Amino acid sequence: MSSRKVISLQEYKKSNKLQTLKNKLSRIISMLFAIIVVSVLAGSLLWDVFVENPARLDVQIPKSNDITFNDKEPIAMTTAQIANQFDVSEGKPILLYIYTTWCSVCSKQFPIINEIAREFQNTEMQVIALAIDKNLTSENLKSYLSNYGDFYFEPRYLVFKDGFLDLLKKKNIPYNGRIPFTALISQHGEVITKFTGVKSENYLRNKIIKEIYQ
Repeated sequence: MSSRKVISLQEYKKSNKLQTLKNKLSRIISMLFAIIVVSVLAGSLLWDVFVENPARLDVQIPKSNDITFNDKEPIAMTTAQIANQFDVSEGKPILLYIYTTWCSVCSKQFPIINEIAREFQNTEMQVIALAIDKNLTSENLKSYLSNYGDFYFEPRYLVFKDGFLDLLKKKNIPYNGRIPFTALISQHGEVITKFTGVKSENYLRNKIIKEIYQ
């Protein structure tokens, strides 16, 4: 009888230690979780303040003439003609935007690219916006663009994809085949930033300002 009571007491102490250990572990996990949450929030805030939405940089951007291309017929482009566009723009920064008319994410990025094209219309930056739909026609692209009201870049679409990926590879543009794809290329031909999907207007705007004015 006495022996069983001793064993029971030992088991109780062991159980109590285990529970204490579990409580300590639980507190440590809670603290780690809180640290992670605070770190994520702080990181998001810093990103928002210093990258996505910084104060407008103290530069004087030439005022846009707000020249639209609404009445211009979309231009069918071959890979060779696109290569020529790069050659003509040599020594100037290039904003490359690859999209399709059926892509829902492209419809979110399009207004951002359009506003960037408008704001920097009187700068040396060149905009190459290229629709790459299969079997796209000039009429289809014009109808798509009309959904956005005024647009400020020359409407172009790719008619022959042969050699297109090789051209981008030659230009050291790491296009991954996904859309919408945006790349900002420096005046020296180096990719400053590239991404798939949507990023804010300020993100692109400040990258462009730093390339042109700093």
